[in-house]
Amino acid sequence: MANTLSFAVAGGDARQVQLASLLAKDGHKVFAFALDLAELGENVICGDISNLSEKFDCVVLPIPVRSDAEHLNAPLSSHQYCIDDLFSAFQTGQTVIAGKVDNTLFAKAGRSGIRLYDYLEREDFTVMNSIPTAEGAIEVAMRELDTTLNLKKCLVIGFGHIGKLLSHYLRGLGARVCASARKFGDLAWISAYGYDAVETDKIKAVLSEYDIVFNTVPSLILDEEALALLHPGAFVCDLASKPGGVDFNAAKQLGVHTVQALSLPGKCAPLSAAAAMRDTIYNILDEWGN
Repeated sequence: MANTLSFAVAGGDARQVQLASLLAKDGHKVFAFALDLAELGENVICGDISNLSEKFDCVVLPIPVRSDAEHLNAPLSSHQYCIDDLFSAFQTGQTVIAGKVDNTLFAKAGRSGIRLYDYLEREDFTVMNSIPTAEGAIEVAMRELDTTLNLKKCLVIGFGHIGKLLSHYLRGLGARVCASARKFGDLAWISAYGYDAVETDKIKAVLSEYDIVFNTVPSLILDEEALALLHPGAFVCDLASKPGGVDFNAAKQLGVHTVQALSLPGKCAPLSAAAAMRDTIYNILDEWGN
């Protein structure tokens, strides 16, 4: 991006910290808000949250934008901030980019004349963001298990961006991969790639066959009945966003080894994740004529 712009990077995890540094290295003026517990990079200016009422070329909020129903997701801040108050402070015409934006925020932004965009609506971002998620899932599995993944029977529930890459990586490690999908077209692609295929609604019939189950579907897939079908020693890694796809209370009672692996890009590869965010931001601003 040729022009020098002003960015406000507010809240979030290590991805936002790295993003602020990348934008500053590109020559932009970068202010960091609600990141007071983080070590900020060179040329990143630490700002006060009240200054978000000023007009920036772009305000970048975290993925996900909320920590709960009321607050900005800001784990690296010593304070909590009401997200509705934050949006009320933005000027008309302010460009805001965030992740996992709900309809309430879109409506609020529309009423206030704020240009709000969600990373997760863009294919360029979701594909690149799936890479650290898939690699992170493998890291989690290898950390939690006392064996390699080679020759392990792995079930990947869901064949979206993450499911596709995860299946590919697992195959590369020598795992025996089965993937599930609801659409017949996706099931055809699963078979074409050489994986075993199963309809997601019918996974209970095959669950007992697998050593490792990775869930990517953000709805309750592995309920108590399904978890009870797993063989002793099976491991479940839930990659779906909250509330996830696993009944963790039932898993605990049944003694099923489970991990809820949330926000893996920010934990496993924040710099790579931040680079994907930066590139997507530039693409959005170029499309909008900034």
